[in-house]
Amino acid sequence: MWNHFEKILDDGVLQKGKCNYCKTDIAAHTVHNGTSALRKHFNVCKRNPHKNIGDSKQTVLQVNNGDSVHAWKFDPEAIRNSFAAMIIEDELPFAFGEKSGFKKFVSVACPRFLVPSRRTYTRDIVRIYFEEKSKLKLFLKEQCERVCLTIDCWTSQQQESFMTVTAHFICNEWKLHKKIISFFKVKGHKGDDIGKHLQKTLIDWGVEKVMTITVDNASSNDGGIVYMKKELNKANNSIAGAKYLHMRCAAHIVNLIVTDGLKEVEISVKHMRAAIRYVKNSLARITKFKECAELEKVDTKAFLNLDVATRWNSTYFMLKAAVSYEKVFARYSDEDLYFALDLLSDKGKDKCIGVPDDNDWENARKMADFLGHFADLTTRVSASLHKAMAQRMKDKFDKYWGNWHESDPSKKGKEKENINLMIFISVALDPRYKLSDYTQFAISEIYGKDNGPKVWAAVNKCLRDLFEEYRIMYAPNIASSQAIFSLEAKASGGRGSMMKSLMAKKMKLNNGGSSSSKSELDKFLAEEPDDDGPKFDILAWWKGNSSRFPVLACLARDVLAIPISTVASESAFSTGGRVLDDFRTSLTPFMVEALVCTQDWLRHTIPIDIAENIEELTKLEQELIAEYKDNKAKATKSSTTTKPT
Repeated sequence: MWNHFEKILDDGVLQKGKCNYCKTDIAAHTVHNGTSALRKHFNVCKRNPHKNIGDSKQTVLQVNNGDSVHAWKFDPEAIRNSFAAMIIEDELPFAFGEKSGFKKFVSVACPRFLVPSRRTYTRDIVRIYFEEKSKLKLFLKEQCERVCLTIDCWTSQQQESFMTVTAHFICNEWKLHKKIISFFKVKGHKGDDIGKHLQKTLIDWGVEKVMTITVDNASSNDGGIVYMKKELNKANNSIAGAKYLHMRCAAHIVNLIVTDGLKEVEISVKHMRAAIRYVKNSLARITKFKECAELEKVDTKAFLNLDVATRWNSTYFMLKAAVSYEKVFARYSDEDLYFALDLLSDKGKDKCIGVPDDNDWENARKMADFLGHFADLTTRVSASLHKAMAQRMKDKFDKYWGNWHESDPSKKGKEKENINLMIFISVALDPRYKLSDYTQFAISEIYGKDNGPKVWAAVNKCLRDLFEEYRIMYAPNIASSQAIFSLEAKASGGRGSMMKSLMAKKMKLNNGGSSSSKSELDKFLAEEPDDDGPKFDILAWWKGNSSRFPVLACLARDVLAIPISTVASESAFSTGGRVLDDFRTSLTPFMVEALVCTQDWLRHTIPIDIAENIEELTKLEQELIAEYKDNKAKATKSSTTTKPT
């Protein structure tokens, strides 16, 4: 705004601003007036060349992105809000609006819009954060009965510890929601500290009822869960006495299982990683590698990728692509004499690793095939793998999921932990499976002949106990709505009203699950399972059948929202790492939370992957250079033919 006014100082203190166009003095004291009066004058100044001439309500017809024609009006406030939202969503630095390139772009795209100062749109970002937080609080209050949480801790590049809390719930319209509700700095990772921080977050958001808390296998998280169990039971807001509150991250357990398996073929994986890194370190090597692929007639679209050593899924993609180029690597080793020398040297990151041999390629093929099953979310075990590796992975699986421990009241101390039965309850509430022979067979295959029947009995008991608890909580509300119907029938009088009263009484007994009639659960399990089609939507099914099974629908709404991994919370750390990078270390913890949370609330689409693919970029670069040379040759030829003799 000060680009259009001249500052008038009195004893070094800003008092007024003089309009550059009409020379009018406007009060602009930083404490008493601010810039509001300047902005108002700017919009009405008759000599202002930037003012919208004509009717301010006049709109312009335009078409955007192939949409239908619609009216548009210049609205500086809307543009300013959109600019602040762009800073949040695209993780841009606060100085972005002050960069010369962006100012040039705005001067062409929308000359009438004055880019606000960094201080102004920083305030806009904070305002948007509080506005969106208020909206989400109201939405949770009106649409959410009970939440499921995922929590995780993270250490930034500046060695500061942060904790994120993500809420998962199904709204009244049976839509699954995932919202980051907190991202804050913590001083320690002790169990009680985690529990107290989580409790503080829930109080801030007005959330009282929690179904489950999904965490990874860190011992400090166990202490945090114990603290939350005690607090939830004290407030009488838990389900089944918070017995199923602790949900271990399935993705983390799978990662531990696969990591143990990879230790058996660690040397072969290192050989593959070193060979791929050597080829990808130079554009000339990549070009020669492609030439070798053409000579070997290897036709594959797979790109050579380096893995992240701590992520088994990236190792899977690396090995899967590498095995398709086995012949190419053999030819490349003959073509490039430095290939073997570099891998056998004692310098660099991969010193003395060695060139992949036949045994390495065999291990890579087997491991790629095996990890593919995990990538497809199956539990099949390949018989071609080494026995020792399979046994190590089986032991890790049994530690968290495979064993079943019977509770013994006579023994004191902490009971041994079993798999959270909510995983099986979610299957039982799936109309395609229920407690069918298929479900029983799957449990028997997982736990064997000895423990299978015990787990099956525990799942049946757990489902019926949960239904009974939910019936006590929700059946009175359902019955009261039908009691109103009965009273209205009596008020109308006549024999017809007596019949309606009897019908209402019968319906009340059925919904209440009395001993003289089948309960909702029995009716649900008695029906034939639905067909399993590719377009089946379990939430849509329960939305359409919630009137038939009102109590069971309440249980399904809470259970089906349970996340079995902490991926949702870990994704916040990817955002946090970009927001709090080496160039933005001065951001306060509050501002980091505002940016991370608001971005999650504003985004309605899949985030753009900012990582570039070197292979694709190289191909694009070659195409652009060839296109430029071709156009230049055509232009030269055209000028030669038109030149007069």
